[in-house]
Amino acid sequence: MEPDDPRQQTLQMDRDTCVWDTAEHLEKMYWDDEMALEDIAEKAEVSITTVHRRMKNRKVPTRGPGPWTTHSTFRTNTGGNEEASGSHESVDIHRLVMIAEYGTKAVCNRDVHHSTKIPFDNRPNNLELLSHSEHTTLHNRLKTLPEDQATLFKFASNGENKPNYLQPLNK
Repeated sequence: MEPDDPRQQTLQMDRDTCVWDTAEHLEKMYWDDEMALEDIAEKAEVSITTVHRRMKNRKVPTRGPGPWTTHSTFRTNTGGNEEASGSHESVDIHRLVMIAEYGTKAVCNRDVHHSTKIPFDNRPNNLELLSHSEHTTLHNRLKTLPEDQATLFKFASNGENKPNYLQPLNK
């Protein structure tokens, strides 16, 4: 629609004058009337994300995740690490592997390093615990090596021309 379209202007006026998104109305619908975010969104003719964002901005407390959001999902994050995500938090799989191997206290406040430099290789013998400064120093040294991350992925996928630091750990 064109910005000059009267229908668009009316819609904008309706949204501006709508009182559904005040903290008091959101709290009443959500807590007193026990409406779900989708119900509020449908009533206000906006998306669930809009309702959630407005509640957050107006500091309206939420009931927390429902029973349908208690399962985990797995994905690969932008750094190439695999992670498990719950309702509000996510944790890298390599950290979970190290917790299973050594316990929470050993992993707390430590970085987990992938010896092969391949972020999705989460075998316990490929992982090591380092202090943050040790890990940073190690990665700064690795940046001076001629192979970059894309090359490492190529080595991992086809096994050709592996540099000596990518040889299997059990040799």
